[in-house]
Amino acid sequence: MRRTLYLVAAWAIVGLLLGACGGGGTGGGGATLTVEMGDLYFKPNTLTAKPGQTLQITLDNRGSLEHNFVLYDADGKTVLFEKDGIQPGQKVNISLKVPEKPGTYQYVCTVPGHREGGMVGTLTVQP
Repeated sequence: MRRTLYLVAAWAIVGLLLGACGGGGTGGGGATLTVEMGDLYFKPNTLTAKPGQTLQITLDNRGSLEHNFVLYDADGKTVLFEKDGIQPGQKVNISLKVPEKPGTYQYVCTVPGHREGGMVGTLTVQP
């Protein structure tokens, strides 16, 4: 009986861990996650994905200011994705196609002063 309980507990933990991965996968596989936007922070401020993966992201503005979400190419100048006008208390669902090229990409809030205040995150694309 004790062994059965341990096995059930182990499978429950494995299930929770797999669920937390949000579907991961390779290639065109997807993942679902939430990025909290506060006044001058993203949480989490680091994301990892596979090349070409589609991320379903809920942008949850818990701050008192309007924010946006802008993903730049590895050069830091080319905008790959942009969602503007996320109001305080608003949740916005976006679908983000991860770049095919492995590397490090930065996402920021470009409202004046927010990036400089620390509203910056990193998307790492790795095979």
